[in-house]
Amino acid sequence: MEYAVVDTEEIPKVDLDEALNGMFDPDVRRVQAELGTENLVASLWYFEEGEEMVHHEHEDQEELYYVLDGEFEVKLGDAGETETVVAEEGTFFAAGPGVGHGHVCTSADGGVVLAVGSPNVTDINPETYTPVDEA
Repeated sequence: MEYAVVDTEEIPKVDLDEALNGMFDPDVRRVQAELGTENLVASLWYFEEGEEMVHHEHEDQEELYYVLDGEFEVKLGDAGETETVVAEEGTFFAAGPGVGHGHVCTSADGGVVLAVGSPNVTDINPETYTPVDEA
């Protein structure tokens, strides 16, 4: 990849609920698909109040999140040993490979999170997700 430029509104917003068998329901803009990035994943996630990214971990990927809008309750760490923090607009949080992480939107007007991960792997596997009530 040499370079690319794309306006957010030109990136299709996708509902992943059916594709991921109800694991999570937020809409997403798959930024890396439009930019053609090879070494990182970048997505904009759109949450309604109560929607969540379930607590999970990635085998090889490090992820960084930035809250663009709204407020989120973030769980970080192993199931049963998580730390919970509140992340408001302007807050970063991150999780390395093998570190459990997940978040739920707590703001009435919803929220938006920018997620960036590297390496660019597709390891969304339902078997590696920890149910939220156990996290």
